[in-house]
Parts: sequence; structure tokens; C-alpha cells
Amino acid sequence: VDGRGRRRSRRRRERGEGGFSLYLLRARARVRGAMGMDAHGEATRDRTMVHALRRLGTLETVARAHDAAPGASVDARATIRVLCLGADRHEGTNPRATARAFVGVREAAWRAGVETVSVLCVGPNVKVDDGVDLNVAYDVRDRMSSSSLSSDVPSGAALRVEYRTGLYHDEAPPTLEEAPDVAFAFNAGVWGYDPSDWAPTIERVVIDERTPLVVTSYTLLEAESDEDAMRSSLSEFDDKVKWVWQAEMNPSQSTEVRDLGFDRSDYIDSEKDSSELKENSAWQCVAVRG
Repeated sequence: VDGRGRRRSRRRRERGEGGFSLYLLRARARVRGAMGMDAHGEATRDRTMVHALRRLGTLETVARAHDAAPGASVDARATIRVLCLGADRHEGTNPRATARAFVGVREAAWRAGVETVSVLCVGPNVKVDDGVDLNVAYDVRDRMSSSSLSSDVPSGAALRVEYRTGLYHDEAPPTLEEAPDVAFAFNAGVWGYDPSDWAPTIERVVIDERTPLVVTSYTLLEAESDEDAMRSSLSEFDDKVKWVWQAEMNPSQSTEVRDLGFDRSDYIDSEKDSSELKENSAWQCVAVRG
């Protein structure tokens, strides 16, 4: 862990790490079933993904790689592969719901020259509606159209989505061509799990598949704990990984403060720590070097 990480750990000890951990564990249990929407009904996960894709330059990279590929059709467009780890009903429980959840990503993709957003939702809490099968890819081809344009002029990429239940590192590894271009783990709480739960998935995504991983958290302090946990799990790869950005506040966080239904002061000093829980309040990104 670098000097910044050591300062974070010391700061958490000064605030009472045990109390803060208990507070977060109870708070996470309270909000686990709630939808990740802010007071204006805008999807914070969609906004976060768009912001991350722009910061990483992923859409442009995918489009350029497609155009430069031997035999690429002049008329064809690229496909971006997005991996959602620890997915649940927030990402949608049927293809059309997922298409709506990714509306901003699809618009940004189309503007960058990407025709299809291919999404894999995987995690032990993945839920699908009746009539939707797991481990089957669904295409949603009715692309969005701008209200100012003809209805046959698309303003958003098509969507392909597949739902899988279980842990990603237990899945058969994809081929190089099928590896995700970017991965997201929303409000993952990496710090609060046994290392055997998240570490193999993080290693597979970041090291084996060379995919940038964006992890969000309910508070900045939780994000710092997540960062410490991930640095520990990737410690043997110190020379291979980098934090594209370390734990920091997410400009695309939800504006809605979670109503926890209990007194935070039972666990933490609220005067010193004003960490109110918001969806995707803080974030970070880890990737391989080079």
C-alpha cells in the first residue's frame, strides 16, 4: 500500500474503524433492496458508466480498434463489451429494462461510432423475469431515436444482454475477442467480504483479461476501505497494476441520501464523520499498466 493508503488506514483507526465498519454493514443491509435512483428519477449507475467511459476513453478506443481491424467493413460499427459484476435488479430483470437502464451509455456509444453495447450481468443476486432465461444472449434492436430526427434515424446503440447467476471467476473464461472492454462493480463493498469472494474475480478481470475495473461505494471512507482491500488482493501484481484514479468522490453520484432507519451516532461520531450513504457516492478505477 502506498503512503496515501497508509494515511487512510491511520485516519480510519482514529475515527474508530470497528464502529464505522459496523455502521456500514448495517447500513448496507438496509439499502440493499432499494433501487439506485436519485430524487429526480435519473439512473446514477448509467451516469456513472458514461462518465467512466469518457474518462477512460473506452468508446473511442473500441471504435478506432474496429476501424483499424483487417477487413473491417466501411458500413459496420464496433461493439463495446461491458461487464457488470455483482449485478442485481438495478441493471434490469429483462432485456428491455436493461436497455432503459443503459440509455445514456447507448447514446454515448452511438455518438462515438459504436453500434452495439454488449452487457454481461453476473452475480449471485442476478434476478430475471419469468420468460427470461439465464445464459442466453438477448438483442434489443429497436434503437432510440431523437425526437428532433426522423424515427428511422438512430441516436443510440443497440443492446445485447446476457444474465448469469454466480461468481464471475467460476465462469468459463472468455476468448481474447470476447473479453470485456470495461467492468463495473456498483456499491460492491469489497472490504466487507472474505477475500476469497472478490479477490479471484478482481484478479481475473484486471490481470488475466486486462480489463479496467470501476468500483463504486456508498461513502468516500468505504471507497478507501475498498481500495485497501483491492490493493491487498493485487499485492503480488504491484508492478503490473495502477490506479487510473484512486478513491474519490464520484461526480455522477446519486443526490438521494439513504434513510437508514437507525441512529448513526450509535456507531460513529456524526459530528466528525458526516458520511451519509448515497448510491455510487465515491469511485475508483484499477487497471493493468501499459
